Amino acid sequence: MNRLRRRPSSIARWLSLGGVALLLTGGRAETAEKRFAFDPARPLAFPRDHGAHDDARIEWWYVTGHLRDARGRESGYQLTFFRTGVFDTAPAAGGSPLQARDLYLAHFAITDASGSFRFAERAHRTGIAAGASAGRLDVHNEDWSLQELGGSLVLEARRGWGAELERLSLILTPEKPLVLHGDRGLSRKGTEPDAVSRYVSFTRLKTAGWRTRGDVSEPVEGSSWLDHEWGPGVLGPESAGWDWFALQLEDGRELMLYRIRARSGSASPFSSGTLVRKDGTAVALTSSDFTIEETARWKSPRSGATYPARWVLRVPRESLALEVVPLVADQELVTPGSTHVTYWEGACAVRAVDGDDRAQLGRGYVELTGYAGAGGLGLLTAR
Repeated sequence: MNRLRRRPSSIARWLSLGGVALLLTGGRAETAEKRFAFDPARPLAFPRDHGAHDDARIEWWYVTGHLRDARGRESGYQLTFFRTGVFDTAPAAGGSPLQARDLYLAHFAITDASGSFRFAERAHRTGIAAGASAGRLDVHNEDWSLQELGGSLVLEARRGWGAELERLSLILTPEKPLVLHGDRGLSRKGTEPDAVSRYVSFTRLKTAGWRTRGDVSEPVEGSSWLDHEWGPGVLGPESAGWDWFALQLEDGRELMLYRIRARSGSASPFSSGTLVRKDGTAVALTSSDFTIEETARWKSPRSGATYPARWVLRVPRESLALEVVPLVADQELVTPGSTHVTYWEGACAVRAVDGDDRAQLGRGYVELTGYAGAGGLGLLTAR
């Protein structure tokens, strides 16, 4: 599910820093018709709906994956593109060319199973530096990009320079049909009319390409997962955050679960998930179909937040009992230069729970928000 929560006051404070709001609007507020008119009844159509949705206040394209090089070294990666609309109304004809229609934010992270985690962030307003096409998947933020070409996805991302350079150049090819989560792609997060989003995924993407470190490039291969979500971006005021799991199992199935946490600590009944069978058939899961047990905790030395650090997931109707274990304990992103959000997003191994079998059953990614307090939610709150 990921992640932008509608927080008008937080957005206003952020845009006001250093007079940025004046720059974005060009000094005037000439507006016309309402822009954000999200219609949950509109049928989905692809490739159009892989592209940007101007009527959605919040939108993100979210890629996570696991890679292995020729020497067997394992790594995980995350590349996220966020688009958030700045104004509720469309700009009037003749408005200032400096007026920003959207903000484009992005995060890129790499986890090495040997024990290291690094990330970078970017933020731009509408313009040459960042944007997203309507009608097809083509989004970029500077030289980070994700686009569809010939039925595959081409991904480019880099961080650092010189000896510290890390770069991924990957081709992601779907091995299963697109999954529509919830009710034919409509995912409801609460009782409020705007607590809803469109949520679709490619849950298994065959991945191959190159990873560059410093001046050395090596071939890598593995598997990735793409989430695309868009909508009003609202969660109810009783929501404190969420725990999101995206698991690729060795038996050919995938499992997506998200638990929306109430401020009381209980799980919202709007928590849900999807099991994707080996043949690509998607089975919707309600909050009563699964359990999430936290079995360890980790405290961040930077934010002071304490996060769950190991889990047991059970889906009795599918005879699933899985232990999810982070490859690295510290996979926390603190992002003052983009979303102003502190959250944990990490590569994990999936193991058996019952009996003595500790064999790896799969790999996945976990996202945890809201554990760094209200400020840790910032703009984000709904994957």
